[in-house]
Amino acid sequence: MTIATAEPLRMHPSKTNYIRRDQQLAVLLLLPAAVAIFVVMIVPLGFALYASLFDYSLGQEDSMRFVFFDNYVRFFSDPVALRSLINTVIFTALSLPLCLSLGLGVAVLLKSIDPAAANILRAIFAMPVLISPIIVSLIWRYMYDPTYGLVYYLLGLVGLQDFGGLTSSTTALLCIVVTDVWHATPFVILVASAGLTVIPEELYEAAHIDGVSPLRMLFKITIPLMAKVLTVLILIRGTDAFRIFDLVYGLTGGGPANSTTSLSIYAYKEAFENNQMGFAMAVSVITLICLVALFGPFMRNSARNSNDA
Repeated sequence: MTIATAEPLRMHPSKTNYIRRDQQLAVLLLLPAAVAIFVVMIVPLGFALYASLFDYSLGQEDSMRFVFFDNYVRFFSDPVALRSLINTVIFTALSLPLCLSLGLGVAVLLKSIDPAAANILRAIFAMPVLISPIIVSLIWRYMYDPTYGLVYYLLGLVGLQDFGGLTSSTTALLCIVVTDVWHATPFVILVASAGLTVIPEELYEAAHIDGVSPLRMLFKITIPLMAKVLTVLILIRGTDAFRIFDLVYGLTGGGPANSTTSLSIYAYKEAFENNQMGFAMAVSVITLICLVALFGPFMRNSARNSNDA
């Protein structure tokens, strides 16, 4: 008894040529972007890693002194540097959840009202996004003014006129968080509103017929089906919050007593005030490592979800 063996499927030569030609075209189209990414991102990153191993000042690159990992050791032995790291983590841990929860909540509420009114409100809510962060910091610095500021006027109505504001080391970081949430939440509202449009209305109608409460719909329907959108928002807003510079620079400059100094502010001061370029490069590399450690898992999950889809 002979067993017939199936011959391997062979592709027609013309189809093979088409595939090869498409692959060559794809490589040709991707080549300019790859070159741009290499020049704009990889080369500066490589220089930062290289420069972080040296001790030198701006304009004195010829006298660079190789110190190996001394700049990194110095960072973790400097109380101000560690304070800047803690401030950055606290700021991100407060700002990111507030932006996401408020933005998603407002987007869900806007979806439940008349579409024409919702569009008008979205346009109004989007206005803070159009303002430069440094201008936002100037606006809010005036609002936090103890004598003329709107914030202190409102706090005085409820007997909180002794609030420390930007002049107290215990409340200054919280004030910056409030400013950042005001400035960044509209972006979350716009992205979340776009994400809500892809959720089938039939799911909400069926849940409404079954007597499901709006809060349960939010956690059982809306949030699970917007997982990819929320992942993207976490990546964008999380990295922006961790790299905060403009608002801190405009509101407090890192004070009082380094209570609002972020990693970006600390690196800026070391580079352009203390003229310690090598150490500033090391701070920047540490910031990058922290970003990858905190948000790298979200990037991996986002890529995995895209492949599954």
